[in-house]
Parts: sequence; C-alpha cells; structure tokens
Amino acid sequence: MAVFAYKAIDPTGKTLTGTMPANNERELEARLRNSGLELIRAKSQQASRRGSSKVPRKELINFCFHMEQTLRGGVLLTEALSDLIEGIEHQKMRDALSVILELVREGSPLSKALNEFPDLFDEVFIGLIQAGEEAGTLPQAFGKLGTGLRWSDELASQVSKMMLYPSFTIAVLFGVAFFMLLYLVPQLAGFIKSAVGELPMQTKVLLALSDFVVSHWGKILLTPVIIAAGLWAAHRYSSEEARTKLDRMKFRLPIVGSVIEKVALARFTSLFSMLYASGVPILRSLEVCKAAAGNRHLALAINNVHELIVGGKGLSQAFEVSGLFPNLVLRMVKIGESTGEIDKSLDNVSYFYNREIQERIGKIQSMIEPMLTVTLGLMMGWLMMSVLGPIYDILGKMKI
Repeated sequence: MAVFAYKAIDPTGKTLTGTMPANNERELEARLRNSGLELIRAKSQQASRRGSSKVPRKELINFCFHMEQTLRGGVLLTEALSDLIEGIEHQKMRDALSVILELVREGSPLSKALNEFPDLFDEVFIGLIQAGEEAGTLPQAFGKLGTGLRWSDELASQVSKMMLYPSFTIAVLFGVAFFMLLYLVPQLAGFIKSAVGELPMQTKVLLALSDFVVSHWGKILLTPVIIAAGLWAAHRYSSEEARTKLDRMKFRLPIVGSVIEKVALARFTSLFSMLYASGVPILRSLEVCKAAAGNRHLALAINNVHELIVGGKGLSQAFEVSGLFPNLVLRMVKIGESTGEIDKSLDNVSYFYNREIQERIGKIQSMIEPMLTVTLGLMMGWLMMSVLGPIYDILGKMKI
C-alpha cells in the first residue's frame, strides 16, 4: 500500500492537504469522498513511509504525553490521534501520524501501524506499545515512554552543557594561536631578527613553529577533517569484534569513561524495568534491551545473560555468571528476584546511576573550566612573551 500526499476540498470550499494510505489513486479518491472531501490532486509518496527522517525528541515526548492523558480520560484511540494531528506543527510527524490514524481506522493495531515508520519509532517504543495493547494498559505504556524520553532529553542536555564550554574555549584557543602564528608572528619576525642579536629560546621555537604553520597551513586545517573521516570509516567498516573492543575502551577512558558506563547502565536498567513492568517476557525484554543498548560491549553482556537464561540459569545467576555487570546491578537484581519486584529494584539502580551521572558531570565541568582557563592563560602568555620579550629588550637598550 502506497502513501499519497493529497490536496482536497471540503463541503464549505476550504482547501485541505494531508497524506493518506491507499492502493491507488482511485481508492484514495473514494476514501476522501467517504470523509466528505473532494480530491483535487494527489502524488504518491511510497518511499516516505520507510524513509522518514528523525524528528525532534520533544515531538515524541508531546505525542506520548497527549496519548497518555487522552487515553486515561477515556477518549477513543482514533479520536486521540485525530486531536493530536490537528495541533501538531512538525510536518513529518503530522504526516506520519495521519498515515497511522488511517491504518488504525482500518483495524490495524497501533503497534503495527507505528512499525510502518521504523526511523521514527524504534523497537523499544513499538515493543512497549505492543505490550500495553496486550495487557490493556496503553495509557501507562505511553506514560513510561514519555518518562524515558524526558530522562534521555535531560541527560543529553546536561552532556551538551558540559561539552559546550570546553569546546568553545578550545576553539577560541586554537583560533587565536593559529591567527598569531599564520599572520601576526610573520609580520614581526623580520623586525625581531634584524633588531635583536641573540634570540631567546622561546622566540626561536615560536618563529620555527610559525614558519611551519605558514608553509603547511592547508594541511593543518585538513588534518582534523582527515582524522575524523578516518575514525568514522574505521568505525563503520571495521569488524564487529573491533567495534566491540572500541565500545569497551569507551568505558575505560579517563575522566569521562565512568560517565559513559553509568549512562549505558542507567539506560539499560530503566528500559528493562519498563519492559518487565509492562508485562513483556524477560527473554523478549533482554532482546529489546540488546538492540537498544547503544554500546556493543553492553549488548554482548545482555546477550550472554539471555543465553544463560535460555540454558536454564536464573536471572540473578545469569547476570553474575556473565561477569560484565558491576556489583550494584548484581545485588539489586538478586534482591528483586527474591522479592518478586525486579522492576522496582532496577528502578533503584537507574535512580542511583542517574544521580551519580549528574554529580559526576558537575564535577567534571567544575574541573574542566579552571584547567582550560589556566591552559589558555599559559599558552597566550608564552606567545606574548615570545613576541614581546625581544621587543622589550630592544626598548631597554634604546633607553640606555
């Protein structure tokens, strides 16, 4: 079934545009006529269903919040979707929801309709909606999805804020240094060499560095691009084993490695808790968590747990035997298994890691700022002394 973008007119003469699934244009015309609309023109957009680009996370959060509130209030699913479409501004989100609404009206389950847009709704999203449909707890499923999306959005905002100041400072640092070495120092080099007999060592180093920058400035500017492209190509085309090793190394990076690990574990425990609480079977929950892990090293650990459970191990025993999870996770899984409240135990892990992440980000930020300020000051001081030192010597001799 294709998706058509159409332009139609209603009985009052108002022109409307939108999208609708249909096997052909004749069927589209019939569907619009049943809705009281007269087709003006239509264009097939079959590729757009599988090729929808990403939409802002806030659109998904608004979608989950609206669906949770309206469904809790007893509003029919089709009416809830229709109300949301009327007020949404993002074009691609509105088009996708219009198609989903038509599929639901035709009798398709919501989870199956969402599956038509895998670039917009990932496996976790669809899995929780499907579990909510089967258990009759669709509003709660949307509530949990909204909570998870808001947590991810807040975490991304904190990480971006942490990286903003260092990135800006480093860019300014290299920009100023590059300008001085490429333009300012060469302007003064001839005067300094002719006026000063024996140059200080730092001035000799500065002049040599300036000559190198002037001779190879194009290569210097291309080097970061080449390195980034090389890393991207190595990550994209390397073997699965190499990618897994690289993801493992991310957990061991100085300063930020522990934050990356805790973010991955917090996401896993929160997601596993949501799936388990929604009634998704443990093995299926682990499969979804593996697909959404975002880190191959963690995905390997989840896969090991899955295989051990299939082999007859208990949940806590499987986590322990896998040998890749920290003691906090092992203890809480064991407690949850013994009390029958695995979801609550994992929620505690997620809360604990989330608090540690926030504290760690705050510490890193407070540590990076003075370090960069001192580095910037030392570098600029060295540059200025290397340039102005000989000039001060000349001025001193002139006074004499």
